[in-house]
Amino acid sequence: MTPKQVRSLLTVIQYGSINQASKVLHLAPSSISAQLKELAIELEIDLFETKGRNIQLTQAGQSLLPSFQTFCAQELQIKQLAQTYQTGLKGSIRLFAPSSLCIYRLPAIIETLQVSEPELEIILIHEPYDYETALKQADIDAALIMTEVSNLTKIQKEWSSSLHLDEPIIYVAHPAYLTTQKQLSLEELNQYPLITTEEACSYRKSADKHFYKAGLTLSPRQSFSNVEVIKRCLIAKMGIGLLPECVVSEEITQGRLVKVPVAGAPYLFQSHIISLETPLINKRLEKLISRIKLS
Repeated sequence: MTPKQVRSLLTVIQYGSINQASKVLHLAPSSISAQLKELAIELEIDLFETKGRNIQLTQAGQSLLPSFQTFCAQELQIKQLAQTYQTGLKGSIRLFAPSSLCIYRLPAIIETLQVSEPELEIILIHEPYDYETALKQADIDAALIMTEVSNLTKIQKEWSSSLHLDEPIIYVAHPAYLTTQKQLSLEELNQYPLITTEEACSYRKSADKHFYKAGLTLSPRQSFSNVEVIKRCLIAKMGIGLLPECVVSEEITQGRLVKVPVAGAPYLFQSHIISLETPLINKRLEKLISRIKLS
């Protein structure tokens, strides 16, 4: 049994078909099929069964899935352990980050590492992506995520978490857009055109909960997945936006945008680098994070 065979199996499971897995792994579908057949012959069981146009694990395959995931994770840990004995970090770090953190947090990390770790490559993966499954299958080493402070206990219970950085989520607008600087109630805020991220976004969900507790419904005039689009709309005086403060800090300093005081806001979030709770991965990430300085 080889890591390549198991990695192909896990990728087929994740994407639901051999053709999709072949695109991700940059292998011919026939090569993946051959690997799965060799693995099934060695284990002397049927690993997959057909369901419609897709394939899925058999019951026996499902029972072995956690062991397959551990198998791939152990391969990665051995490689990482070998690298910790080197003076500098070498090889690559596979890191997931959502678009807003890619733009406003990752440049500081990469700039630091270019100087301190010139032989280390950062392979960046961004949305849309199931980073939790990818971490468990060792497809990535770590994820830079933003989470609500009230969820920290859950995050810390499931993952090794480090590099905590406060990320307040604020309401913001063009300084000429509002006629008042007083704190707005949610009822008053709801009278303005609101511009937010899509419903699946974590800080949009916090705003939804905030409105729901007040007996109101958050109904944005526009919602976009890209924070840069929202910022441009605000600069064009199109409404009040909901964004991480790091996204608009430069514009606020320049006076191009202003914070809008709203009762019950800002929403308290933090960004974290999370990884599997394993000593070998943690040792390497601690070495990496010790070189990173964020402000």
